[in-house]
Amino acid sequence: MNFYYDLVLNFNEIPYMFYEWFADDNVDFIKKIPLFSVSNKVLKDLVNNEIIVSKDFLDLIENKCELKNKTLEYAALFASKNGAIAIEFNDKGKSIYRSFLQVDDEIGVIEMLYTLSQFKLNYELGEKINTNNNLRIENNIRNFIQMEIDSLYKKENFDKLKYLYNEWFLKDSDNFEEIYEEMNKKLQESITDREVFIYDLIRLSYNNV
Repeated sequence: MNFYYDLVLNFNEIPYMFYEWFADDNVDFIKKIPLFSVSNKVLKDLVNNEIIVSKDFLDLIENKCELKNKTLEYAALFASKNGAIAIEFNDKGKSIYRSFLQVDDEIGVIEMLYTLSQFKLNYELGEKINTNNNLRIENNIRNFIQMEIDSLYKKENFDKLKYLYNEWFLKDSDNFEEIYEEMNKKLQESITDREVFIYDLIRLSYNNV
């Protein structure tokens, strides 16, 4: 069996690109992990779909992924010349968590492929993963603002809602239904510097309480 050593993984149900990792993510420092060379088609399936692998494969990788102080029971790294992904499985063989790699690790893995034979992975395709094309930080900003304006509207805190509206859209209105509707509509669009400004403004308002 082939292994890759000393890398950082950030396992989530939906994998994030390395530039979307947050400082407070629960990253794992991997000492070694089983590595399998697969075709581009197989890698695409692994990235875009839930999969179920056989018990034979689970037996092959069982407790072979080593962290600093423990092992992951069923985890492996799959790579083609198009990229790489690490997947953790449950004891039924179903994929449960995924992680993309940092750039240096992905380059190192792909370089190793030239010395490896391609592995024939037997698997069943499950549901397509509901990935979101928006960057993770954009989603956080959008959700944070949404929760704030929903709360203000529900509590009828129209003074603060109007203040945010003025700062956000640089105009005035006393129609709180329209204010709320326009805010919601804007949050369905791409995040701009204005939304980042409002996000920071809301956070600052709570820090000053």
